[in-house]
Amino acid sequence: MAVPADQGAPLRGVVHHIDLSVCDLAASAPFYEALLGFLGYTRVKQEADLHVWDLLQGGVALRAARSARLRDRYSAGLHHLAFHAADRVDVDRAYALMKEKGAVILDAPAEYPEYGAGYYAAFVSDPDGLKLEVVHFTG
Repeated sequence: MAVPADQGAPLRGVVHHIDLSVCDLAASAPFYEALLGFLGYTRVKQEADLHVWDLLQGGVALRAARSARLRDRYSAGLHHLAFHAADRVDVDRAYALMKEKGAVILDAPAEYPEYGAGYYAAFVSDPDGLKLEVVHFTG
């Protein structure tokens, strides 16, 4: 029998961590440090070819890519990565931070009723073209 989540068990089905391969770790690490730090993650490892940030029971790792193949989010694989925001102001602040850090802006903060009532998000690309979303959804 599973232990209820309120007794310290991990939330069943929640993503434990994600590893992202990047072409230039030196360029990507400051970008992710800014975004993940803003979202409350803490860098827990920094090696020549691996950086890791943790938040509660999960984390994000950046690894040096072994191939220079360009990304196409419409081919098989990861399309985009979305992070929860505390509220709409948090989405706006994350957007401003990413803009300040030179991120490619895909879509400024806006409502997306096609994703559900109360869906408010901003979309940017990381240095390798990975689409990232910061979203507040009250739906």
